[in-house]
Amino acid sequence: MKYASMAIAHQRPMQLALLLAIAAAWPAASRAAPGADSPYRTDAQSSHVEDATSKGVNQVNMITCIMSALRPDALVNQGNYNALVDENKCDPDARSSTSNAGSSSSGAQAPSMMTAVVNSTRTSNADPMRVKTWLDMAGGDGGFNPTIHINISASEAPSSSNPYGVFRLDYCGKGPAGCMMKGFLQGNAGGITYFETESQNGGGGGPSTKALRMSVANADSGAGSLMLNDGGQQVAFNFAYNADYFRRSDGTNDQCFARDASDTDTQMSVWRYGLYDAGSGARITRNSGFPIEYTALNGTTYHGNMGYWGLWLPPEVAGSVGNGATVQRVEYNNGQAPTKTAYTLLKADGRLTKYTKRTRTLTSIDKIHFNAFIGDATGFFVGAQGWRQYEMYWDNAAGVFKATGVMNCDNNGCQTGDLVGGEQVVAASYFSNQGGVRGWSQSLGGDVFIPLTGGTIVADSITVVYREQSLVYPAEMPTALNCLRDCPTAASMGAYFAQGSSASSPFTSTSFNNWGPTPAGNVVGYTMDSTLALLRDGASAAVTFTDAQALQSRPQYQSGVRSGRLFADLSAAVCDNDASQYCPNKVDELEVYYQWETGPNQWNQFAAVKDGTGAVVNFDAPLQVSYDVPAGSAYGAYAGKSIVLQYGGFGELWGIPGVCVSPLNNDRVSCDTPNSRYVPSFVIPVDEVLGRVQSGGTPLLAKWLDREIRFARKDVSVCTFAGVSLNVGVTLPTVADLQDPTDSASAIYIGDKPVVTDAPRVIHGDVKY
Repeated sequence: MKYASMAIAHQRPMQLALLLAIAAAWPAASRAAPGADSPYRTDAQSSHVEDATSKGVNQVNMITCIMSALRPDALVNQGNYNALVDENKCDPDARSSTSNAGSSSSGAQAPSMMTAVVNSTRTSNADPMRVKTWLDMAGGDGGFNPTIHINISASEAPSSSNPYGVFRLDYCGKGPAGCMMKGFLQGNAGGITYFETESQNGGGGGPSTKALRMSVANADSGAGSLMLNDGGQQVAFNFAYNADYFRRSDGTNDQCFARDASDTDTQMSVWRYGLYDAGSGARITRNSGFPIEYTALNGTTYHGNMGYWGLWLPPEVAGSVGNGATVQRVEYNNGQAPTKTAYTLLKADGRLTKYTKRTRTLTSIDKIHFNAFIGDATGFFVGAQGWRQYEMYWDNAAGVFKATGVMNCDNNGCQTGDLVGGEQVVAASYFSNQGGVRGWSQSLGGDVFIPLTGGTIVADSITVVYREQSLVYPAEMPTALNCLRDCPTAASMGAYFAQGSSASSPFTSTSFNNWGPTPAGNVVGYTMDSTLALLRDGASAAVTFTDAQALQSRPQYQSGVRSGRLFADLSAAVCDNDASQYCPNKVDELEVYYQWETGPNQWNQFAAVKDGTGAVVNFDAPLQVSYDVPAGSAYGAYAGKSIVLQYGGFGELWGIPGVCVSPLNNDRVSCDTPNSRYVPSFVIPVDEVLGRVQSGGTPLLAKWLDREIRFARKDVSVCTFAGVSLNVGVTLPTVADLQDPTDSASAIYIGDKPVVTDAPRVIHGDVKY
């Protein structure tokens, strides 16, 4: 299977063509499935190429992905309509990030919806199709929250002789000072042209400009140039491809890649999977939420979502919607106009998560990576620094733990960097003195505890505890909870985040990083307020903190504050050798414990709705499934291992471990390498045996839906011998080629954003009515 490179060349224009109802489909799905007409067999798959040149076109890739999800092709000549699109599903920075610290998955999995008004028209079959769109991107980088005005005209469908058809997309991100971001994408039989300029990039480092021109010789070959100027840092690529190879040069690095997806050195990553019944091939669905509307006091109606991860409404209104507000559930009825039902919002500035015990042996987690926080590094390994989080695994053959990386955090998040000198051996005795290993593993679904008490390690006899997570609704809240380590109170958080504070943490001083026996006087007690869904400290104050600016000043807490383990029965934590004290390792072994989190984000606050009877509506937690990774080099260190995955609904399967790669040569690199990309380590194949997962005792089949391809690197002489030559002297588009859809004097003027009060007709590609 052959693919072109340049993400813009053969990836996102396909999406654009799809949105214009003139798409050419990607290769068909695998036929290995139960039932010829089952969704497992018929659900579409898509592939795209990821390359160093992709960075230059990410913005327009994202816009065209969003446009595809707005489905103007399905609603031609039906007037203005509202639509919602999940930004996380189109933003490459959301799905692939070096911020791989490993924490609660709620932030990553919660929807981040954008709202749009769309108008799609075509006067006749002989006239171009025109799409006018007003897309709100509230919450943008650097405080820039534009409405993007987009005009599209398409007059010819893709064909074998013209793979892009004939179209032009112009856009303007309009802010107070006019078009703070503007660009265009144009395709025709001669190729693709793209230009974008932004007055200030997201990092505040000055203007950015991107320009591309690609000439197409035929359906299988072409060449061109790409220039990126980001805040004064400029890079340029010349590239060319034929039916077999892709060549790229930045003036220093001239590299050749094979376009063959079946090449053994080609790398792939999958961002979306579906799960299906192993017998019928039907989709596995979850009751994860429903669309809502909220009408503000000024009469403006906002469209949002209420679900397991909480409430989502546009940022400009979300902070003003309080407990007790009325929202309308929007229900769609087989293509008919939707009905609306009033619900009452129950909202709190924090949320409680329950962790239920699951077990396996130490042998069974051989080579499975986890993160562990190390306080005193004495005896950890030579040269180790204390008070850091390390990436580790258990090496069953050697009978030792090994440290592979260390977490580094700054204002841009947290990344795992490789250790100087490579992997380091850590004796099990280091953890035995602390009662065991406490950590977090993506491949085991979250929190992990390995009890160790000294002596010889018999891995088959040691029980590893990992946890299944679920949101706690008010009716399920325990009356009281206790805390031994990392216990926040309203006062301790206020003191820590106060300007100029010298406090060491947002937790009480005696509980911060407390791993040892705790006297009764240092136990922090809480009560649960089930009426308001709040955790209250000993002073009856709500344990909440939502000052985003103050949290941002402390990078390790920029996503909120999470407590240590909270538990109901204090007697269950009595130390074995001292009944007057309580031991954190006893808490780690409990069947159930809890954690409280609080912060400024909608996803780390509790939100639910009550129906007309006052009953709280519960949503399904992500389904926890196990996957026995097949044997073979394609699966790396995880070959033959059993890992835990979470399924939040169709397309939302996560938990596959990852690595970081260089966009320049696709080599594996340390995750703190600038511009590195965090990608899943392997792909679950579409196969009734090798692609099978287990939910309890129920077998399910996984099928990838969206796949990234990274080409196999070859010696540049291979491209030279194949006649793949780089273009020189390509004339790139400039600012003079721009058109402004917000300019009333322009032929592509789309006007002011219309006011549409109807419920959204489209929710991320799904036409509701």
